Formats: sequence, C-alpha cells, structure tokens
Amino acid sequence: MTDKSTAQAVFDHAGLSVADMDRSRAFYSGVLGFDIVEDEFEFAEHELRGVVLKNHTGLRVELFCRRGAEPTGPHHPIDSTRRQGWFQFAMAVPDIQATFDAVVAAGATPLMKPSTAPDGFTKVAFVGDPDGNLVEFLQRQPSGVRVEPGD
Repeated sequence: MTDKSTAQAVFDHAGLSVADMDRSRAFYSGVLGFDIVEDEFEFAEHELRGVVLKNHTGLRVELFCRRGAEPTGPHHPIDSTRRQGWFQFAMAVPDIQATFDAVVAAGATPLMKPSTAPDGFTKVAFVGDPDGNLVEFLQRQPSGVRVEPGD
C-alpha cells in the first residue's frame, strides 16, 4: 500500500560525489544554471565538503567532495547501466539542440548528440560533466506528437 505522504512527494535534489569541488561547482553553476547557493557545509573530520545548488525552477543538485573518493565509471549512456545505483542526472529543456551546443561549447564532453528516444516522442542527449558523470537532457513533445526523423 502506498504511503499517502510519499505519493505526494516531488523530486527535490540529486547528490553527486565529485573529484574537484571548485571545477564541478563552476560547471553546475556557470554551465547548467544551478547558480543559487542554498547551503555550504564541511565535515573536517571526514575531509568532506559540500554545497547545495539550485536553479531558478527549484531543481537542486548537492555536490560532495571527499578526499580519497574514487570514480565509479563507466560514464557512457549505455555502458553505465552495467552498474547498479544512480548513473545519470536528467534535466528537461525547451530546446535540446541549443542546450547541447551551449554546454559542449562551455566544456562538457559530448557523449550522445540529440536524437529521438525509443518512445518516438522525446528527444534525448547526453554530456559528461568534469568528472565524466552523465548529464541527460530531454525535450518532451506534447502528448501524442511524435518526433519527426531528423528533428
């Protein structure tokens, strides 16, 4: 039986362990638009720093940087499904091609150019952040409107 409280839940944030806090903070803030700092914290005894960044729609990402943390890899839209756990961060955008071009020009690693998803209704694209973590962009069509080939 579904809990009434969780049935009303909305997505709040994703947490991401990063290798270089300053580099990742600059990417998520300056490139992806998470430019509102909600919280910054440090646990010196664990050599751990963190920051909660928010964009203007209210979407949040929490970055953690801890000495000795190791990358999880692989960082590819298909290959990453070989490991369990969260493997991507997805954002719906109004113009996927413009977004993809802008973030790649700003230094993101292009992993999959905008293309039609298997559902035939959504355009998707993937880039890698400074640590190679997957960032997915989606452009959803209105219900029942299929993406035309080449769009």
